[in-house]
Amino acid sequence: MLIPKKNRNAVYSFILSSGVIVVKKDTHAKKHLQLDVPNLEVMKICQSLTSRGYLKEQFSWGYFYYTLTDNGIDYLRRYLNLPVEIVPETLKKPTRPPGVRPSSFPSEGQEKRVAPGRGDFRPEFRGGFGRGKGEYRTGESGP
Repeated sequence: MLIPKKNRNAVYSFILSSGVIVVKKDTHAKKHLQLDVPNLEVMKICQSLTSRGYLKEQFSWGYFYYTLTDNGIDYLRRYLNLPVEIVPETLKKPTRPPGVRPSSFPSEGQEKRVAPGRGDFRPEFRGGFGRGKGEYRTGESGP
């Protein structure tokens, strides 16, 4: 299938930047859910990359889920002429702002919690129907 170069580049750059792409199995859709490219073209581009081993495909409930492989990252970098520093979002570690974590040791204003004593807990086990304590076992027979 002949696909315009600007559409192919748009799909390739989206896949490289995010690392994943979700495609609805709808060949008649006017455009993709996240890109301004016809859905059929996105399906065929992903199908082509999958057959070459650059994407991994998973299908569930009418949607194709494609994830980028290591070979795919190298191929898309070469195709789009991008430096090695460009990596997909799936490979970046999330940065958390340094915050105050709760300590396991009590601070000056807090007192140590005391566990409840053994005498506070008194479980009660009662027999129910069929456990030897109901009217069924007393000798009364049913209809």
